[in-house]
Amino acid sequence: MTKRIAAAIVLLIVAAGCDRLARKFIIVASTPKVTEGEWTTVTVTIRNPETVPIVPLTLTLYARPDPTEYFSARRVLGQANFYQPLQATEVHHLPTLNRIEAIHVRDRGKWRRVPDSRFLHPRILLPGKTLSETFTFQAFAAYRHLLYCELVYLSFDSERVRGHLFRRKTLKAPSLETERYTETFERVDENRLGDPDPQPHDYLLFRPRGYVAELPLTLDRRVPLNVQPRPFSYRRAAERARFGASAVCFFSAQSMWAFEYPDDGTWFVGPDLTLKLRGQYATLIANLERRNAASLELPPPPAQAAPLRDYLAKAGYLEAAPKPHAPVVAIPLDNLLTVIEKIEALGWTIAGGRWAPLSPQPGS
Repeated sequence: MTKRIAAAIVLLIVAAGCDRLARKFIIVASTPKVTEGEWTTVTVTIRNPETVPIVPLTLTLYARPDPTEYFSARRVLGQANFYQPLQATEVHHLPTLNRIEAIHVRDRGKWRRVPDSRFLHPRILLPGKTLSETFTFQAFAAYRHLLYCELVYLSFDSERVRGHLFRRKTLKAPSLETERYTETFERVDENRLGDPDPQPHDYLLFRPRGYVAELPLTLDRRVPLNVQPRPFSYRRAAERARFGASAVCFFSAQSMWAFEYPDDGTWFVGPDLTLKLRGQYATLIANLERRNAASLELPPPPAQAAPLRDYLAKAGYLEAAPKPHAPVVAIPLDNLLTVIEKIEALGWTIAGGRWAPLSPQPGS
């Protein structure tokens, strides 16, 4: 028992040390109070407290697994990648000359450029400098205790950077008549970068084939988010919906939760009603909620959908527009579910901001 207690104490000390280090690198700012189902933002700022530059690779906002919720695995809410592969027709590493040559060739009037993941344009963060990213997502009550951000980065002291960083030589922009030109990147001494504002496109981080060095450094920090449950909460709605939804969102105009299934359309679950529709509408609802829209606007239905067009015109949703503008369908969100029921009965659905024929149900 004593050994177990000692091991637990060691783990707590290590965790506390990691948390203090994460707080040095990561600053988070979130909305003080948000209701579940609402769209909110979290701004994460990376700060380099070291005496040498660092190379941020990724910044991820995620919710840790919660066995009591639908989300039984880590759920990524947003991710920023701070590196991009070099794009060129050919790339050559010339180790004896300490340089990299990127050859660009124009083929039939277009540059033939292919991304090469062995040569990356890195984001370099100098000591004392900061870098911020803002993530927008839909809040759930479980996020109060499960929301974290993860920073993956390299230090200039690491083997992955030392000797593998190259800087672009000054190059004039190619003329309009140029069919072929070569960019040259020369290896730099990372300890003497000498660049007050390093830009990603001016640098390359080289990853040799088969080269295995130590793993990048990873820091996690909890993101405080005060999420208040709704009177008809997500948890209660999930108990009435079918398990296995591929997307979930809250539809504020009807105070209902939308659960979308790859094989079973979309279920709209409210405190007194569950409406099952055949189309896929969670993404549509989420986009409307994110924009705080009052209505859904669509182009008129195609000519072969005459019954649908007649219905929308008689219901007052198909509005004429002054020439030369085309007419538009505008459906208030308060009536959206009723309208969708009707258009599905007419054999149509809304997909990708357009009208689409509704696929026949199995067995029909």
